[in-house]
Amino acid sequence: MGSRVSESERKTIEAGILASLDRLIAGCESLDMDAAFGPFSRSAEFRMIGADGALCDFATFYRNNVSYLETCSAFSLTTIAADVLVVRSDLAVLSWTYEAVATLAGGERAVIERAGATFVFEKRGGDWVAVRYHESSPPPARL
Repeated sequence: MGSRVSESERKTIEAGILASLDRLIAGCESLDMDAAFGPFSRSAEFRMIGADGALCDFATFYRNNVSYLETCSAFSLTTIAADVLVVRSDLAVLSWTYEAVATLAGGERAVIERAGATFVFEKRGGDWVAVRYHESSPPPARL
């Protein structure tokens, strides 16, 4: 069982997790995949479940996203809601809902009005890294 977390520590942890989310968003919007995937653990234990139900490791998750974002001329993520649950001083869960808009190289837009993601973060070496990630969304609408 983990130790209790003070209110001050909880606020610090929440701020750190939300800063990781901000870096992910900024990386996606600048189409900088190294920045976008900075919050994710590259360890062998990382697992991601995609909207299609596929379970994959970090390398596959990264490769799939890079392949998609290479087809985009612009990409934006707008947070609808974000909630951090601090489990203990080294473990937290982020629940995030967002809108995603991709502008493809040909000018067509793909829009997901509401998607959701859950991250399980662990603190490692002073950094918060996502060791598990699950996303859920309907197929994008093409505009």
